[in-house]
Amino acid sequence: MVTLRVVYTSLKKQLSWEDLDLVSLLNYFRYCSLLVTSFFYFMGPPFVPFYLKAGASFCLFLEAFVFIRVYKENEGRWVRKLLIFMETIGLAFILILTGGLDSPFLWYAINPILLAVTLLPVYFCWAMVAVFLSCALFLQRFTLYGPENALPLWPNRSIFFLIFFLSTFAAQIFNYLIRRLSRQAKIMEKQLNHIKSLYEAIEVFSHHNDPQEVANLFASYSRTLTGANKVIVWVEGQFGANDPLKKNFYSVRGPMEVLSEDSWYPYIKRMFEERKTGQEIDIHRLPSGSHQGLGTLITVKVKSSSNIFGVLSAYYLNNRENMDEVKNTLTFLADLCAGALEKRFLESLAEEFLLVEEKDRIAGEIHDSVTQNIFGLVYGLDMLIKKETLDEAVRMQLKLLQKTAQRSLRDLRLSIYCMSTLKSKTEPFVEEVKKYLTDLGQLNNVDVKFSCNDGFGPVNSLTRKSLYRIIREATGNAIRHGGCDSIQVFLKSHGNKLKLTVADNGCGFEPTAVEQKGKFGLGLVNMKELARNIGGELTIESVPGKGTVISCEIPQGQERKVSSGERRG
Repeated sequence: MVTLRVVYTSLKKQLSWEDLDLVSLLNYFRYCSLLVTSFFYFMGPPFVPFYLKAGASFCLFLEAFVFIRVYKENEGRWVRKLLIFMETIGLAFILILTGGLDSPFLWYAINPILLAVTLLPVYFCWAMVAVFLSCALFLQRFTLYGPENALPLWPNRSIFFLIFFLSTFAAQIFNYLIRRLSRQAKIMEKQLNHIKSLYEAIEVFSHHNDPQEVANLFASYSRTLTGANKVIVWVEGQFGANDPLKKNFYSVRGPMEVLSEDSWYPYIKRMFEERKTGQEIDIHRLPSGSHQGLGTLITVKVKSSSNIFGVLSAYYLNNRENMDEVKNTLTFLADLCAGALEKRFLESLAEEFLLVEEKDRIAGEIHDSVTQNIFGLVYGLDMLIKKETLDEAVRMQLKLLQKTAQRSLRDLRLSIYCMSTLKSKTEPFVEEVKKYLTDLGQLNNVDVKFSCNDGFGPVNSLTRKSLYRIIREATGNAIRHGGCDSIQVFLKSHGNKLKLTVADNGCGFEPTAVEQKGKFGLGLVNMKELARNIGGELTIESVPGKGTVISCEIPQGQERKVSSGERRG
């Protein structure tokens, strides 16, 4: 009883449904097929004493138990092949005692052949088929309990050979499908983890405004997601319209002994300086330092629609089989990095627009209150000075005070003039739009023309930010989707209305058909929402093959009253 309990516990452990793989599935089939063939062996021929049949079945169960255990404990391919070969020969010999080619256990003998299907090379299982059939046919003459009138091999036993061959072939196809599905499952799991990491990266990047921190984070995430031995991120940025200097910095992640700085610095520096004229993706071989041989350095541009911020490079010691996947991942990360830097630039621009608006407000308050008070003081002092009864010494003191007040008034007016765009007649928003359109045209080899009438006055920060984003979105779509080579941007003020027009000569599209199908892209939807948020209305006129015209009309004076939470239409 103790022995049977140990065997039962071991069988239960071996046949656990947890972590079920192809080999475990074949073990289930082995025990089931052994039970079925043993049942037919007991119930049918050969008609021999019961204890002989019981002994043969017990030996086969014991053999199956020992074989499965030894097979699992030895993961070496050659050891497993030897075990399968030995079992195949042993099952051929067991046919001598159980009826030869008429034995029910002839069908149980297919188990080691099915197991051989799981091992490479593919012809190994067919070799086991040949070994078993050869041994079974050769040992048929030595059968002890076979029928007196044995059936000839052909054509009476032809069905047996056909089923044997077809079963082996079907098992090979099944094993191929299992392997393919397993590989696809691993790839899908890797991609899901990849996507999860990207979402985490986006979440982290959204909380960092320092460009150096953004570069450091992208270097770390790029090395993790691509499996590179070393990653270099070298970017440049001009953060804000009033920042005259462009700052460049790089971040490196990876072991110091792999691709030393003396090896990569001259090449990456040259790629950074030539980023506007170089290839989108560059592959270069560089020595790996202390390691022998050359490694592969893949470099992609950190590029947005209007600017090339820098380069992202990944270094691999060994050649990658999935090079296309690595390129796509690096390109996606580079675009994500460009988006983060672009976001930082837009935020700094919005802060400057808000600062300009606040300066205008302060300048207006000073002009309306402080300067008027000082002017009143000067006028009052002048009235006192003109009194004839006034002592001469006091008169001189009053004149000195009057000159001081007049000088203070001039200085204050000069400060107001320098501070306020209303007084200086300059609009930083217009200058920033000009700069953006100039860079956009040079970067994409597109003729961009900008026109702004003299009557265009300053607007609040929300309107500046929204108009700037609409211009970027419209011009970017014209280049990416429209394939245009000419863009015209008009910014005009007519009475109490402000109008923005962006026209291109691209391929155009059918707005009505696109809207009916519900296939408006995020860019078009975003522009419409931006226009609504500032109390305006955006219209799209486009004809296939004749370009697109996007117009946004905003009632001046009302844009201040529309908050981001209010919607029109």
